[in-house]
Amino acid sequence: MSASEPGPESTSDAVPDAIADARPDAALLMRAMHPDVRFGRDILARDLDLPGRGVLLTQPGPAESLPAAARDRFDRVVMVESLAAERLEALAADLAGFDWVAGVGGGMTMDAAKFSAWRLGLPLVLAPSIISVDASVTNTIAVRRGERIVYEGFVVAERIVADLALIAGAPARLNRAGVGDLLSIHTGLWDWGVGARAGRVGYDEGIAARSRAVLEHLLLAADAVAAVSDEALELILRGYVEVNELCLLAGHSGPEEGSEHYLAYHVEALTGRSFVHGEIIGLGTVLMARLQGNDPGRVIAFLDRCSVAWRPADLGLDRAVLEEALAGLPAFVRRAGLAWSVADEADLGPAAVSGLLDGLDPAG
Repeated sequence: MSASEPGPESTSDAVPDAIADARPDAALLMRAMHPDVRFGRDILARDLDLPGRGVLLTQPGPAESLPAAARDRFDRVVMVESLAAERLEALAADLAGFDWVAGVGGGMTMDAAKFSAWRLGLPLVLAPSIISVDASVTNTIAVRRGERIVYEGFVVAERIVADLALIAGAPARLNRAGVGDLLSIHTGLWDWGVGARAGRVGYDEGIAARSRAVLEHLLLAADAVAAVSDEALELILRGYVEVNELCLLAGHSGPEEGSEHYLAYHVEALTGRSFVHGEIIGLGTVLMARLQGNDPGRVIAFLDRCSVAWRPADLGLDRAVLEEALAGLPAFVRRAGLAWSVADEADLGPAAVSGLLDGLDPAG
C-alpha cells in the first residue's frame, strides 16, 4: 500500500490467488525467488543503469535525492501520481519506445514501474527509497480498480538497487514501519494453520518454519530498527526477499499475510484513506493477535521498542471506525474472496470487538 513520503500507498502483498493466476514459467519463477539485490551506500550512479534509452519513474522527494550522475542517465523522468488502473494503462502506453524502465521511490513508484515494464515487456531496475512496504521485491503488481487494490501480472526486476544512503534519507518513522510486512508473519502463519485445519488450503511445515525464522530474527533487532541503522534496513529488505521466495514456493501469501492485512484493507475501504503500510499492518497484527489469543503482548512490546507509530491515535483512527471495521471484517473478507482466517471463525460481536480495542488509545 506504498509511498516514499506520507500519502497514498500501494499494498504490495500478493493476494492468495495472484501467483497461481500469473503462472510464471520455471525460469522466471527461479529468478523471482533469487533476485539480484545489491546493497551498499551511494551505489545508484553505478548500478541504476541498463543499455539503451531508459525512463525513470519516481516521486519528487526521491528525485531530489538522486545524484546527478544517476538522474542524467535517463532520457525521460516521470513523476508517479496514482495506481488507478486507467492511469497506469495510460502511463504504460506513453512509455512505448523506451528500452528499459527504472523505478526509484516508495511502493507506489515500485508498482507503477513494475506495471509499465510488465505491460511493455521491458527490462526493469528498482531502487526503493523507503522500506515501509515490500513492493520492491514482490512480483505481482498492486493496481487500484475502483475502491479495491487488486494484484495483477508477474514481473522480475533485472536488479534491485538497495542504496542504503538513499533509504536512510527517508523519514525514520517510515523506515521503522518496514517491520510491519514481516511482523505480520506472527498472525499470518496462525491464519494459514486455521485455513489448513478448515480444509481450505494445504500447509507446508518446512515453509512455515523458515517464515518463523525470519520473524524470530526480526524480533531480535528491535533496537537496531528504532535506530534505523544500515544493518536494520538491510535485515528488513533481506527478510522481504526471503518471505517473497516462501510465498512463491507456497503458491499463496500464507507465509506472511493473513487477517491483519485483511483488516487493514477494510479500514482503508471504510475510511477512503491510505496509511503508511507497516503502521496499519502493525495495528492489524496487534488486533488479530488478540483475536487469535496469539501472544499479543509480544507484538505490542516489539512495535513499541521499534518506535513504530502503530496505535490508533498515531493513525488518526477513532474507536467507532475500528469497531465498524472489526464487526464487518467477516463480511468484507467473504466479499473480497480472501483466504480463510480467524476472521471467518472467531466471535466479532459487540462485546468481543470492544475487548479487542480496550487500552489501545483510539484517536479523539
